[in-house]
Amino acid sequence: MEMKHQKIGDIVPLGADIYMIEKIENGIVWMRQPNARGKSKKMYWREVPYFEDGKLVVPTMEERPKTLNTKIHLGSFFKKESGENIQVSREFIAYAYEWIDDLLYRILDDCIKNAQAKGHSRLMPAHFRRIHYDHNYRYYEPDNDDYAIKESIWMDHDEKLREQRGKEDGDE
Repeated sequence: MEMKHQKIGDIVPLGADIYMIEKIENGIVWMRQPNARGKSKKMYWREVPYFEDGKLVVPTMEERPKTLNTKIHLGSFFKKESGENIQVSREFIAYAYEWIDDLLYRILDDCIKNAQAKGHSRLMPAHFRRIHYDHNYRYYEPDNDDYAIKESIWMDHDEKLREQRGKEDGDE
């Protein structure tokens, strides 16, 4: 997420008031009126007005779409994002699918526990903890290749069993 227009110390006009940016964190811009007391005003970074070429730009928020595209086709994703000079094997996709599937179940379980701890009956983004990933760590494990080849054979079988269990759970 790139903050193109805002930086700490910038002046932001909101309505008839003037604010100064004091902090930008996780896509939220924290602003305070100079010499004012009380809580800081916070806004989503794309909503904050800014100056460009000496002119004030007031962003307009788009309406939230009625539906969101939440489907990811792993094969297409990996092939598109890996670039033209590297091939993606079926075994890689199968292996990644297994780990992503496991991770999603763990995330869901964690989110449900977070919601229940707050007494909520609906999952919202506030229940989701950010996933931190170490980009500096490089890894190569040849045993994964053998495992993935064997496991990819069972991928379709496992998916059919999962669907069957879902239908049986729905019948009860």
